[in-house]
Amino acid sequence: MDLNLKGRVAVVTGAGAGIGEAIAGALASEGCSVWLADRDRAAATNAAAALSSHGHAATALVVDVADAAAVFAAFAQVEKTAGRLDILVNAAGLISTGAFADLPASEWDRVARVNVAGILNCVKAAMPAATRQRAGRIINIASVSAMRGGGSLGNTIYGATKASVVALTMGLARELGPLGITVNAVAPAVADTAMTRAALTDDMRRRIVARIPLGRLAALSDIADLVTFLASDRAAFITGAVIPVDGGILTT
Repeated sequence: MDLNLKGRVAVVTGAGAGIGEAIAGALASEGCSVWLADRDRAAATNAAAALSSHGHAATALVVDVADAAAVFAAFAQVEKTAGRLDILVNAAGLISTGAFADLPASEWDRVARVNVAGILNCVKAAMPAATRQRAGRIINIASVSAMRGGGSLGNTIYGATKASVVALTMGLARELGPLGITVNAVAPAVADTAMTRAALTDDMRRRIVARIPLGRLAALSDIADLVTFLASDRAAFITGAVIPVDGGILTT
């Protein structure tokens, strides 16, 4: 299916690895000029180089989404260089694990500054271009933990930050709709990434998979393909939606 994304300019945060990198690759494969934003310079540079080596338009953008001033400077660079910004995917995120009672009071700030404030910073920075164009796509990566107050990996604090992403998505969709900007969220369950493979023992993985009706973890392509669709004109009348990519785990 041709999603007619050729020539669109996209910024994907957290694009140095995992879900963000997979999304950047999917958008690039559809013809987008992709800016891979990550606070890890080496990760962003390597991911962008890998896409460029396959003939895609990809540029590394080193930025910490929790630093508002740095975010505004980075997005200004994108607009100055590319002349526009059509798609923003907020995939940068931190996880929190462990029992709430055992965590320091600072744990909320550590996680929320990326998972929540990071999205606010990026949306704010993207607004001038999107408003001027009277068009735009914003896709936020939430989590099924938002609906469960935590999950198989993330704890209560993680779930609360992702619930904030859901609320932000719905509120921003309402506010930005009149400007021609859609805002949606994708809510994955545990995805099969290098990070989760390192974190999960074989027994933990078996127990998680046993709870999923479709019998496996989310593949990166499951998430990236949905994000790419939401970034396209084929999703023009979808906004404020929170779509689980969970193999049915929310039904259990």
